[in-house]
Amino acid sequence: MRKLNLKEEDCTKVMTGGPDGDLGSNEILMSKEKILAVIDGSGVLYDPLGINREHLTGLAKKRVPIIEFKGPISPGGYKILTTDKDIKLPSGEIVASGEFFRNTFHLR
Repeated sequence: MRKLNLKEEDCTKVMTGGPDGDLGSNEILMSKEKILAVIDGSGVLYDPLGINREHLTGLAKKRVPIIEFKGPISPGGYKILTTDKDIKLPSGEIVASGEFFRNTFHLR
């Protein structure tokens, strides 16, 4: 970001590793970017407008996975857990297996 003269607050990111681990929780607590997605052992949390920082920070402080996320999600966002089956995304796409969706989300 320094090399490209970008402000951290103006950047977005997707995280693999959730608020329940050392690296993920510290990244959430220390960063200023807008976090669009978090993929952890429990599933995928996605919000195209950015995951609610207050609620995500709360998870990181408690060191709990995204399954515990109870904050608001914009109309284009979703929380898909590994145990979910046949869930319709806002786009109309059907997620047959939450576990498969989580395991392949980084390819989307």
